[in-house]
Amino acid sequence: MKKLYILYCLLFFVICAVPGTMLLKKPDDGMDAITAEKRRLAEFPVFQDEEGNFNTKFSTEFQAYVSDHFGFRQELVQLDSLLKADLLHVSAEDDVIIGKEDWFYYAKTTDDFIGNPTVSDLGLQNILRNLELMQEYTESKGSQLLVTIVPNKNTIYSEYMPDRYRNFGTSSNLDRLEQLLSGQEIQYLSLKDALLQEKEHSSMQLYHKLDSHWNNAGALSGYRAIMDASGLEYNSYPDAEKRYKIEWSRTGDIFEMLFPDSGILDENVVYLELDFNYRYLGHYKNSDDLMINTVNPEGTGSLLMFRDSFGEAIIPYFSQSFNTAMYSRARGCAFYYLEMQKYDLVIAEIVERNIAWLQREAPMHGAIQVDPESVPESLASFVPLTECYTDQNGSFLQIYGSVTLPGDVTTAPEYFVTLVNKDGEKISYKAYNCYESEKLGREKIQDNGYSLYISVADLQEDMTYDAYLTVKLPDIVYRSALGEITYPES
Repeated sequence: MKKLYILYCLLFFVICAVPGTMLLKKPDDGMDAITAEKRRLAEFPVFQDEEGNFNTKFSTEFQAYVSDHFGFRQELVQLDSLLKADLLHVSAEDDVIIGKEDWFYYAKTTDDFIGNPTVSDLGLQNILRNLELMQEYTESKGSQLLVTIVPNKNTIYSEYMPDRYRNFGTSSNLDRLEQLLSGQEIQYLSLKDALLQEKEHSSMQLYHKLDSHWNNAGALSGYRAIMDASGLEYNSYPDAEKRYKIEWSRTGDIFEMLFPDSGILDENVVYLELDFNYRYLGHYKNSDDLMINTVNPEGTGSLLMFRDSFGEAIIPYFSQSFNTAMYSRARGCAFYYLEMQKYDLVIAEIVERNIAWLQREAPMHGAIQVDPESVPESLASFVPLTECYTDQNGSFLQIYGSVTLPGDVTTAPEYFVTLVNKDGEKISYKAYNCYESEKLGREKIQDNGYSLYISVADLQEDMTYDAYLTVKLPDIVYRSALGEITYPES
């Protein structure tokens, strides 16, 4: 019995020691330095800093190194996730919600699901104003704009969310924005309504269970709804649902956060009789490319689509329908493509959880000019505190910043930027209600930002301009000097 006890103790200490002793093994030169949590592994700390002094952070950095490099780390992390999921039905990863019947949800959609308003009323008014400007610019170039928001998975499949997440009658950001858009002239499509109707009348599953995105069936439904709203002729693939198969071929982005090495794949709908003959132009790597161009000699018309990751599954349908199509996933919508070519349809698509981004970055195009005499004069003695920054971006000069607003503002301001040269000549522009938080070095998006891109061609070379910001509110107009703006250096 004593020998068995000693053997048990030795085995216990060996098991505990193995992960630590594996730290002595030098990592392979080709070892991936990125963890399954999508972050870089901690490096072994140095004993001395650049000035030759002892590294006072050595202890903390060494602890981080050990935490990232001990033996069987990945396997133990996955085992911890598995035990918590199977025994306690909770997630070991903050960004993952384990739902009912093996449905997984992205935790950053929780606020939308429970109706916690992460965008203020003024923020939604700003978004409405921005969409109006986007449509005004698009139509000035002879193109049609269609704005649409893809709902979060738990907006469509709420029944599989854990019971502890409940909505107590408050409206989500999407519901509040769609209420504002109701009755407006902005061409907006509610994909939420379209997908809920499809779910009610069809037996097809529209979203992946282990992934945050819609599947091919959901994308086909979205494509049909968008094309219906556009008024353009298109192939609706009416018999697609008659012949399909289910393939386990997708790595679920949410599931992979918990179980990166499980090898379990998510199912997807694969239609058997969709004859796609479009082709890609230029270098194409995969559907995550920032820019994708397609051509189909049998298609009609042209499409420009600003999209996010939900565009992956919907691209084939559009590419087959249009003669030419361009898809941009780059940060900031590059509406200046409309300067080079007229598109029959321009789609601006974003997922529900990122609605706030619609007041985070101004679309990139030459700002809409207005008659300087039409810019209202300031009637207030108060001059608001204003910050102003400029960046050159290709053939554009961006002007952006923030301005103090009265605390009781409930209607989106109208922002105008006026440039005055030394001869007193003025050029005035409309600005977007965008708070460029990333460029301003701030995490939170606020409701008092302005931003616009001015074409360098509008400016006189070697000329210095005095810039002014006019803020028009329903009851008052403010004006503030922004400083001098100079012609950008080449």
